[in-house]
Amino acid sequence: MGWIFCFAAAFAVMIFLLALFFLHAVFGSRCEGDPQLRYLTNENFDGLSAEPVSFSSSQGQTLRGAVYFRRDAGEFAGLVLFAHGMGGGHRSYMTEINTIASAGFAVLAYDNTGTMASEGKSLGSFYQAVRDLQAALAFLRKNSEWSRYPVVLAGHSWGGYAVCQALAYEEEHVAGAVVFSAPNSAAGAICDGARSMMGIETGWLRPFFAAASIIRGGWASRHSSAAILAQTSHVPVLLLQGDADTSVRLPNSPLFREAVRQKKNITSVIYEDRTHNVYQTKESEQYLASTMEAINAAKKKYGKAGIPDLEKKQLYDIDYALITQEDPVVMKTVTDFMLACVNAETEKI
Repeated sequence: MGWIFCFAAAFAVMIFLLALFFLHAVFGSRCEGDPQLRYLTNENFDGLSAEPVSFSSSQGQTLRGAVYFRRDAGEFAGLVLFAHGMGGGHRSYMTEINTIASAGFAVLAYDNTGTMASEGKSLGSFYQAVRDLQAALAFLRKNSEWSRYPVVLAGHSWGGYAVCQALAYEEEHVAGAVVFSAPNSAAGAICDGARSMMGIETGWLRPFFAAASIIRGGWASRHSSAAILAQTSHVPVLLLQGDADTSVRLPNSPLFREAVRQKKNITSVIYEDRTHNVYQTKESEQYLASTMEAINAAKKKYGKAGIPDLEKKQLYDIDYALITQEDPVVMKTVTDFMLACVNAETEKI
């Protein structure tokens, strides 16, 4: 029996080391986005202004972004702090930022550590997004121009996880939170990502990824988003999730937990036949998925040699109006919720 125990222990150690290696492969370098893609700016939206901002995060690295607003909005209803997902910086969400600004908000959006315009040799860890969000909130509290407005947190995917996690520390400082397609835990998100890439069940790897995530991200990262949301006492939270999401499957969403769904301060919405970007139309999600699948397949096929110019031109001949097309019903749900949050906060004063 001793040799069986030794074999099992050696196997567990090997899988754990592989989990650490996988996390290093994902978070051990920078994310610069795809240089062939056109990331929108405020100049692509009539009347949308941008005031550049920068602030320091956990290790002194400078994070860069902007406060976006519409000059015709008059006095702002409040300020929305937007946290982006993986794969690109905050400019991947300019259409949504413009819609939120059009509802009367100023929107602070920034690039996480190791992403696009921000400093950092690497992404660091999954939990680094939480530290970056806390740094952004600290920056707002110190800024005389923006600190007078009630703040609503908003985030997608990785950013949604950051919003949920930050509520453990920041609930008293925010008027509400909007969470798109957030994973319940770093380990669950990594397992879902690995499952999507490899096409095999990876749930059994969760304990190994959980341990590796704590080593890489720190002890604070041990808590699930559901556990934190279940402990919130008053801040209104809107959770949005697609039931066909393969990047964050429903079982790895905090809204899958009954303790979260039963909370009076939490509103959960599950969209039928929708995937990871529920703020987009179904057609837009499908077009985005097929476009990125073709681009990634070509990158894998040609490797370091690079995609031939003619094929590259065809692949990147993208309909940007369609690939960023919003679902007006979803976004109205979001902006109405945000307005209700800041109005309720204002009435308290």
